[in-house]
Amino acid sequence: MILCVEFQDNILIGMLAKQKNIPCIIQISDKFEILFPEVAPDTTGIVLEWNREMLEERAIARAGGDYTHQEPGLITLNQISENKYKINELYIFYNDFGWCPIIENYEYAQPHQFWDSDDEDPDYVPNN
Repeated sequence: MILCVEFQDNILIGMLAKQKNIPCIIQISDKFEILFPEVAPDTTGIVLEWNREMLEERAIARAGGDYTHQEPGLITLNQISENKYKINELYIFYNDFGWCPIIENYEYAQPHQFWDSDDEDPDYVPNN
């Protein structure tokens, strides 16, 4: 995944992209946006080269509203050119599941099992 974002070039923000686990908000509709509320002024980037199906195996969608996903996150970036960053790590936080890895070491993380489902258990025998 590639993040296209223009961080203001000033002393307060200059080192931000070099930090690990930068606080952010993940916001997905027909496009994938990452908001940086800790940056003044608020800054938003667009994610390219992402796969909705693979993302949804790792981040559950919410019902209703303008966005399928709108959750707090942590992101670690690696600058590849001016205003373009490869996403090294991306985590989304859910109140009921905690931190769920989406990207680790530049690759999609192992999918997270969100609910325990007896019918997904190969040893499950229904009580009939």
